[in-house]
Amino acid sequence: MKAPQEELPLLELFTRLREAGLPLGIDEYCLVLKALQQGFGTADQEALAEMCCTLWVKSPDEEHLFKYHFQQVMKNQLDVKPAVVNEETRNQTTVSDNPTVSKLESVDQQLPEPLNSTTTSSELMQVEDEIQVAGAVQITTQNAEEIAVNRFSQTDEYFPVTRRQMKQSWRHLRRFVRQGLLTELDIEATIEQVGRLGILIEPVVVPSRINKTELSLLIDHKGSMVPFHALSQRLAETALRGGRLGKASIYYFHNCPTNYLYHDQTRQQAETVTDFLTQLRPERSAVLIFSDGGAARGGFSLERLELTQKFLDQLKQRVRYIAWLNPMSTERWFGTTAGEIANLVPMFEVSRQGFDRAIDVLRGRGSHAQLR
Repeated sequence: MKAPQEELPLLELFTRLREAGLPLGIDEYCLVLKALQQGFGTADQEALAEMCCTLWVKSPDEEHLFKYHFQQVMKNQLDVKPAVVNEETRNQTTVSDNPTVSKLESVDQQLPEPLNSTTTSSELMQVEDEIQVAGAVQITTQNAEEIAVNRFSQTDEYFPVTRRQMKQSWRHLRRFVRQGLLTELDIEATIEQVGRLGILIEPVVVPSRINKTELSLLIDHKGSMVPFHALSQRLAETALRGGRLGKASIYYFHNCPTNYLYHDQTRQQAETVTDFLTQLRPERSAVLIFSDGGAARGGFSLERLELTQKFLDQLKQRVRYIAWLNPMSTERWFGTTAGEIANLVPMFEVSRQGFDRAIDVLRGRGSHAQLR
């Protein structure tokens, strides 16, 4: 017999959304279960999705993530039927007495009566199992501070790489050039001059060092990359505002750059690939591509591979340092288009180590992809 947790689609959905970056805690999970007890979201899958979205989603990006993961979790599930939970059963549950869901008590008087329908014992048990699991998790989080902080803390960070870690890694992408006014004391040259002349006439002053790295971040947008829009936005924000780079430019494309790259997510401000390549400078430019390369759907497309190879061949003629960051884990690349692309350009998964290795490639200190 399967454990109840293995048959709980809401628990799987909740876990997926947290891993995708939604700031959800056990409080939000209990709210959904309480709403189910009151008869909300029990008509069908559409009603369940609307109810969960109302309680869990706070922005358009989060809504995209929710819809994607809801479809993935629920595609093999039967429609949820209306359920009636009598007062005796409700009093027996562990969550109904929990202060976590007491915040809904003031709203209970405004809620309509639960839908009247006949339910089977298995359907009722599924809702009760959800409640019992939530109660168990709540007890665990109260008794284990580590879990309470790390698993259910409210945060919008993408756990493999936080914003702070992104900024730290970007700052390692440096190509210093002395330029501008003479403002920095050259201690070694000054000492050498004193040793040679036997007297300090005047200190040797040189221009300060300036990071002249020019980063082009190419982001795959829409399609299978929808779940990673929040992550791509954080990559762009940290590169622009916290990377301390000489110059950072963000471009968007879908699946593969062919004729155009775009300066905005809506793909209204276009720039030809030819113009993009022309402005690259080999001594300063570095290009980082952020895309799943087809690994998210697990398929192989010869057309996509050929178009990607053509673009990379053009890119390599203009710039020396190119790396590819893939939001899918390494084991998901094999047998997909991404696995073949990894043979053409250094590719790394999104993790702290993977991000740092990609930066090393852009600095000219690494050349090997993570795929073995």
